[in-house]
Parts: sequence; structure tokens; C-alpha cells
Amino acid sequence: MSVTNDIALPATLTSLSPLAEWLAHQLDPLPVDEAWRFALDLAACETATNIIRYALHEDTRALFRVEFIASDAGVRLRFTDAGAIFPAERLAAARNEAFEDDALLAESGRGLRLILLSVDRFDVQRRDGQNIATLEKGWSEQKSKNPPTGR
Repeated sequence: MSVTNDIALPATLTSLSPLAEWLAHQLDPLPVDEAWRFALDLAACETATNIIRYALHEDTRALFRVEFIASDAGVRLRFTDAGAIFPAERLAAARNEAFEDDALLAESGRGLRLILLSVDRFDVQRRDGQNIATLEKGWSEQKSKNPPTGR
């Protein structure tokens, strides 16, 4: 099974609601529980917020794109933007920090830590002048017992 859809949104915080609605629509046919959905939605919202604020600087003329890819392994979300280069050292620092309550309350890097806690894999690469952020979340145990047969 492989399902791919995409959406392009302007770099404004008002894009978060349409993104959440679009993602909910993509997840509707999948037999995953609410905790699984919430975790992916949280990671997607944090990723989009970072892109809107720090890569595209809330420039309403700029767009970012999100691809939804469902496969037998899980769901992959791929965010693409042509904004400022993502500081790789921030992701490395977030990965190296202990996930303690105090660290989650700190403003700097909190979003990255939430993303890392919510998905199985998070990566950001720079290719051809674009940032490509990839979130991957494997199927929960419930989903593995009842894999999708298509849409």
C-alpha cells in the first residue's frame, strides 16, 4: 500500500488550522488510535510553526509544502520550504538533551524536543536550495494487527 497526497500553504500561522484539517482527513481511513493521531498532529504542527516562523519569517507570499505518504511501514510527512537554512546544530542539541520536564518548559528548542518525542524519526536536510523536514511514525501495535488494504 502506498498513498501520497500533498498540500501547499502560505507561511502564516493561520495555515496551522487548514494543515490540521488536511492531516485529519488523511488519517481518517487509517485504523490508528487517538494517541497515535495526536502525536503525529503535534509533531506536524510544531514542524509547520518552525517553518513559518524561522525559515519563512511569516512571509505570506512564501509557501511551504507538505506531502503525506502512507505505506505498509507507517506514515511519512515531508515538509518542503525554500526559506532560511535550518540550523542543524539545534536539532543535534535537542537530540542530545535529556527529555526532562524542565527541558520541555524551556522556550528555546521545546518544539524540536516535542517533535522528537512524538515521532519515530525526524530529520531535516538541505537540498537544491530547500529545507526538507521528514517526520516518520510507524504503525501502532493496533495498526500492525490490521494493516490497511488501500483507500
